[in-house]
Amino acid sequence: MQQALNLPIPCLKVDAARGFVVLRAPGDETQILIVPTTKIDGIDSLIILRDRMPNLWSYAWSERSRVAANARRPPGWNDIGMAINSRRGRSQDQLHIHIDCVEPRLKQALASRAGRLSPKWSILDLRPWARRYRVKDIGAAGIDQNIFKLIAAEIPGARSRMALQSIGVIGSIGPNGDHGFTVLVNSDGGHAEELLDHTCSISK
Repeated sequence: MQQALNLPIPCLKVDAARGFVVLRAPGDETQILIVPTTKIDGIDSLIILRDRMPNLWSYAWSERSRVAANARRPPGWNDIGMAINSRRGRSQDQLHIHIDCVEPRLKQALASRAGRLSPKWSILDLRPWARRYRVKDIGAAGIDQNIFKLIAAEIPGARSRMALQSIGVIGSIGPNGDHGFTVLVNSDGGHAEELLDHTCSISK
């Protein structure tokens, strides 16, 4: 992994059976990275759309306790998010997912629409501090699907332009207290990592 990601740190976990390693991001107290053990360049790789692609998102969410362990106070379900950057917005040519605390401004923006959660795509404009995103709510079980395939199938033009997609998956709580997830997609070559707060200020 050091050779693939240029991260000279030991793995927190090697899960050979499921095909992932867990790394602590250098210089960050809370951020972790989930990396497949097989060579996958990034979101532009056709491998991610295969039926047998291991579920990166579900695995990352199962490791969120490693974020909470270093937070000042335990983050709630909707305080943690995951992100994958576009090819243009990434710094390494090995697929990896960032998991950390949610950017407070995003949490506020999502809270403002909590009473109108929708399984249909809509637009969430986070400018000037971030980009415009398509946004869709999925239930707790939605994390078990291949979210890459979901985006390729439902976002116009995404299948042929996966390299330009940047994706965030954020824990959400519905008006009835139901746990789920909100998927955010930017199709302009952005970096969804902007949706995360590597200082984890919500826990302070």
